[in-house]
Amino acid sequence: MIGVLIGTNRVGSKSRLVAAQLVRLYSKLDQKINVIDLGALPKEAWAGTVFKKLPLSILPMVRRTVDCKGLVIVYPEYNGSIPGSLKHYIDILPHPESLARKPVCLVGVARGSTGALRASTHLEAILFYRRAFIYPFPLYLAKIDELLEGKCAIEQENIQKKMLEQAMGFLEFLKRSSP
Repeated sequence: MIGVLIGTNRVGSKSRLVAAQLVRLYSKLDQKINVIDLGALPKEAWAGTVFKKLPLSILPMVRRTVDCKGLVIVYPEYNGSIPGSLKHYIDILPHPESLARKPVCLVGVARGSTGALRASTHLEAILFYRRAFIYPFPLYLAKIDELLEGKCAIEQENIQKKMLEQAMGFLEFLKRSSP
């Protein structure tokens, strides 16, 4: 089972559209997918007490993250970094079992020309600290508004090819990283 984590809770996020496209792609590659949407986190997730004891309402989402064999994180770049909601979610995940030795694939989404490169360096540092196995070929989707062209999916063949190549490479990485 592969988890696809939508790394923002922002309504109308382009990352959510890209994640949906990746879910369809991985499904075509005969993969079972579990969507982990930060927009669906219950309000209790944001309480300051969440670090002392996880509320029961959060446990199903956390369990889906812990149980997946590999994790694809689709995240936007906000002000040169990752969204606070993504950092917060990573912080509430049990340590070390949630991410240690888990293969993780990164897909950055940005309006600018670097395609979430700055945010990626921050996220990679966090994942490295949490001992995740980071797939070394991230996909940076720059100028996302132009790529989507007002639609719900990226239709440019060259980008679809890159998405497929990354997915197939990540599945191979997943096989090689599994005990």
